[in-house]
Amino acid sequence: MEYRTTPLRGLWQHPPYFHDGSAPTLAAVVDHYDSYLKLGLSAQQKSDLVQYLTSL
Repeated sequence: MEYRTTPLRGLWQHPPYFHDGSAPTLAAVVDHYDSYLKLGLSAQQKSDLVQYLTSL
């Protein structure tokens, strides 16, 4: 079975995020996954990731 992920293009244009709207910004999404997955991202890495997602 093939699974197609959700396209990320224009992601920044569709807040709030998550099925329940609990993340008002992309920064909140990144913070959630950094904490939940224990990624240990620095503030600069989080900022860079948000900027990248905004550029799509």
